[in-house]
Amino acid sequence: MNLSRLSVPGAVLAAMLSFPVLPVAASSPNDAILVLDASGSMWGQIDGVNKIVIAKDVVEGLVLGLPPEQRLGLVAYGHRREGDCSDIETLAGVGAERADMVAALRELTPHGKTPLAKSVEHAALTLDYRKRAASVILVSDGLETCDVDPCALARMLEQNGLDFTVHVVGFDVTVEERAGLQCMADETGGTFVAAASASELASALRTLAEAGPAGGEVGGDAVPSTLAMKATVLPGGPLIQSQLEWTVTALAGGETVFSATDTGSAMTEVLPGEYVAEARWRGWQDGREVKTGRLQFTVEAQQPKVITVPVDLGFKVSLQTPAVTREGVPFDVTWSGPDELGAYLHVASPEDGPREPIYFFAAMPTRTKAGVSDASQPLTASLAAPSTEGVYEVRYVLDQPRLILARNALRVTDGGFTVSAPAEVPVSSVFSVAWAGEATPGDFVTIVEAGSAAAFARGYTSPLREDGSAELTAPPQPGEYEVRYVLANGYTLYPGMQHAVQATTPVSVVPVVAGIAGPATAVGGSSVPVSVTLPPDWEDDYISIAAPGATRANRDARVTLGRAGAGDGQLALQAPNIAGDYELIYFLSPGNAVLARQPITITRADATVQAPEQVVMGDSFDITWAGPGYRGDRVVIAPLDVPDEKMWGWGARYGFIVPTGETGGTGSVRRYPFEAPGVYSARYVTGLQHQVLATDTFTVVAPPEGALSP
Repeated sequence: MNLSRLSVPGAVLAAMLSFPVLPVAASSPNDAILVLDASGSMWGQIDGVNKIVIAKDVVEGLVLGLPPEQRLGLVAYGHRREGDCSDIETLAGVGAERADMVAALRELTPHGKTPLAKSVEHAALTLDYRKRAASVILVSDGLETCDVDPCALARMLEQNGLDFTVHVVGFDVTVEERAGLQCMADETGGTFVAAASASELASALRTLAEAGPAGGEVGGDAVPSTLAMKATVLPGGPLIQSQLEWTVTALAGGETVFSATDTGSAMTEVLPGEYVAEARWRGWQDGREVKTGRLQFTVEAQQPKVITVPVDLGFKVSLQTPAVTREGVPFDVTWSGPDELGAYLHVASPEDGPREPIYFFAAMPTRTKAGVSDASQPLTASLAAPSTEGVYEVRYVLDQPRLILARNALRVTDGGFTVSAPAEVPVSSVFSVAWAGEATPGDFVTIVEAGSAAAFARGYTSPLREDGSAELTAPPQPGEYEVRYVLANGYTLYPGMQHAVQATTPVSVVPVVAGIAGPATAVGGSSVPVSVTLPPDWEDDYISIAAPGATRANRDARVTLGRAGAGDGQLALQAPNIAGDYELIYFLSPGNAVLARQPITITRADATVQAPEQVVMGDSFDITWAGPGYRGDRVVIAPLDVPDEKMWGWGARYGFIVPTGETGGTGSVRRYPFEAPGVYSARYVTGLQHQVLATDTFTVVAPPEGALSP
């Protein structure tokens, strides 16, 4: 047991919880609800027994021993869904039948989070605490995990309630955890007690069942106590509902005091004393082999006793693991066991259940891949280590039912990671980072906004170099950032393990200045001279002629400074062919931040085209043209009724390509394949953006009758 765990004498615990029960002569006891923690941490163990098993047995004993006039309800949380802070359920309403309460209690299986504050509020509302005196007993093994302040909520319930009290039993809690639980009791006038064992938890709750006559003898005869017996498949496994044989014998002398056959759970009454219960089960697999479980226990006078006997299935499991490994460093696991039943091996927090692995692998597929089919033969495989230092468990886990068959402690030590970077870097600049530590494959550094919840920023990461350096690019927006060393590790859904931040250092990203200047007007498609004032690391920056206020470049009018040879601050780019108002814009790269703008107006280029008035189908003909002669300009033939914007959809064929750099001339259209006679147009079209600068119409006629095709 951890020395930081707290314990108190059972008598003190009993006195603390005497509040709900009034003497028999009183009018009626206050209604109360017991709130039971069934979160994943209840899979933890005390003396080799899961805390949830202990808690369920103790609470069931409480329920069985309640006097008839005591009205109790039962609420549980964290028992249905993982990671759900709304997983709160009333298992039994106040005054419910005892049998119904016991049945619901036995079905509890820990799964999820710890919304203890909202659970207490749920119980208070159920008790109508604003109008009636009400008490809540909270049994929890840890702190709130759902971002609600339990102290503030308890204070609010106390202020709004008629006579509301919360009593808290901290079950197997550390000194640090105590303060977070105790404040709920302090705020409502209740009592907090830490119970560090099964007997102390029973003592803490037992007083609720002590409203009747004092225990011991009545009229000189010993008074028997209720004994409820349950059996599970292995420790912490599912309840066995049938095909059980029970035998209860006195420890001294071996006299049988109870027996039953072909049943599930059982109940009887026995005198105070020490006993041994044996459960024999014929329901495993084909039933030919009887599986047995035994448990020694003590029954006290007039105190109901609930026991859970784990039935041993006879599995032979071996598990060898190292005692220590480093953050993120895989380690070897050697095991043997019933792999054929769907077993797997995983590493997990000791507080988490068998369904919450951090990293795992399936035993049988791993064995098959290794070519070792005999599950009784030890096999060694590698398992990923958690990404944060601390104490964990390596477990051999059965899948159906989901049970832990073997576990070893594993201490994960700190990897000693550090990272350093300049205190200040310009936006979008490339800068060096130094790192140290025991790197694992895939580790990287990143730059993110200061305090970012995301471990890294996509597009702003860098792999590590063997010499202890790395290279990052600063974001385009100035501000406060962090450079982080990120431990990559393997894929997992467990929070904080994949891409775990191991070290950080602050970095200020500061703005840079650039300038841009060019003509106020330019002809569409022409080469526009531009002057720029360059910031550091300018080679990947670019300029563009884009719409006013644009935050993205115009892909039809863009040039990268390095490619344009702008080291002397001078460059040129082609203007768009579409006339209108634009801006010359300086863009930072990476990041595309705008550093400078200047208005520019683009005018339409002049062009003419002249075709013959009439063309005979199949004949060649000449077209005279004049225009800017930009690269890719052409004369296109299309039916007159096809608009410019749909010209290419019609499947227009080139008449001819305009020679680049020439501003006029005559081109020949040779035997153009007109589909039918009609009115057509010759259009001067720019290569960039396909703008029609000039049009002339002509008529196409059929060849004379009897004319030979050329």
